[in-house]
Amino acid sequence: MTPLLWNDKNTIDQVEKIVRGGGVVLAEGDTVLGLLADISIHGRAALDRIKNRDKKPYLLLVENQAKALTFIEKDDAQFFQIEKIMNVCWPGPATLIFRAKHGGFPAITSQNGTIAIRVPDHAGLQSLLSRFEGLFSTSANLAGKQVPAKLDEVDPSIIQAVAGVVVNDSSSELTMPSTIIDCTEEKIKIIREGAFPVEKLAEFF
Repeated sequence: MTPLLWNDKNTIDQVEKIVRGGGVVLAEGDTVLGLLADISIHGRAALDRIKNRDKKPYLLLVENQAKALTFIEKDDAQFFQIEKIMNVCWPGPATLIFRAKHGGFPAITSQNGTIAIRVPDHAGLQSLLSRFEGLFSTSANLAGKQVPAKLDEVDPSIIQAVAGVVVNDSSSELTMPSTIIDCTEEKIKIIREGAFPVEKLAEFF
């Protein structure tokens, strides 16, 4: 499969067509290599099959804060702080965990009612996300296996299962996952340190 380039003028159209048709795309971005799929029961099932896992929810990539807010429960008591955290972290390699909005997104909500969202700092992903409410994203590895740093390290079964591959304009190893921050309580909690520097969040501890 010949990889597409994010900076090619036709790439966004091609990737949109794949995703809307139910396919999964393997893509480079601003963190580790990822798999992208439609935010639906079918999109989640496709990722489950490729990664050989189930039940665990996937990250949601969105274009901006406005789109993120359509998926989360807005608790008046701490919403001001949540907006401040978004402003500090996004766009960027930080995944924020929120309480999911009641009444509605079973495919993207965890069993305990939370949702993980990120706004990427990547021009290609931003262009693609402008055409969707959001997209599922997950690292391009089989469940329990090491996350690949570059395309030639991706498990062959994943390459065979995806409908398209998109790479950055210059080759590089993508070794740092996003920092994961739990915003569901009054005090934020760092779940995983990654590409986003946690010292930028000092005011929230």
